[in-house]
Amino acid sequence: MVVTEVTDGVTKAVGVRLADNRVFRAKTVISNATRWDTFSHMIREEELPQSEKLFRERYKKSPSFLSIHMGVKAECIPEGMDCHHVLLDDWEKMEDARGTVFGLHPDEYERKKEEMADMICERLEAIIPGIKDNIVYREVGTPKTHRRFLSREDGTYGPIPTRPPLGMLSMPFNMTDINGLYCVGDSTFPGQGVNAVVFSGFGCAHRVLCDIGKEPTWPAIDAGFVGLLGFVRDRT
Repeated sequence: MVVTEVTDGVTKAVGVRLADNRVFRAKTVISNATRWDTFSHMIREEELPQSEKLFRERYKKSPSFLSIHMGVKAECIPEGMDCHHVLLDDWEKMEDARGTVFGLHPDEYERKKEEMADMICERLEAIIPGIKDNIVYREVGTPKTHRRFLSREDGTYGPIPTRPPLGMLSMPFNMTDINGLYCVGDSTFPGQGVNAVVFSGFGCAHRVLCDIGKEPTWPAIDAGFVGLLGFVRDRT
């Protein structure tokens, strides 16, 4: 939980409380959990800012997915093969779901997980012939895996707008309406993907350093820019 204090009507994050009730106080709290996890499980409902209520209306959780990390023998990879491929057999079925695996009996869950991984490896044969016979290690992750080990609500990987957004500036930035609390990761600007999340981390670090006086700023311009971003976010 994020520990907060209210001074002169302003709510400020002053630390975190762990599951064993130990409290660590800090001038700044940065959450790399999703926006949903941060404001649904780490902040009391009565402290939920209006901007986060708007976020829930304007964005929905992107669906999770099944992932496979494999080690294969080098000789089965064609020489000069590109590092990224998208396999799509039928454009009409591009968004069809394969169903979730939540709620299954452990044995059935494991069976279904391996069944789906086998199907994906079978499809990979189209671009890497013989890959099934050259696998030396395979680890399969499901939405349930992502939820458990990455603490992501429903295993989600970031937000999807519920309606056409006013550009990317309508996404929430690292700052929140709770003083001293910042968010970082794929549910903040500029969104999902390795490069985007790295940018979010860089931007969050810079924002915090500016706010605690460790980086030079132009206060009047900075306040105006932050206000403009808030206006765009809250009124789009």
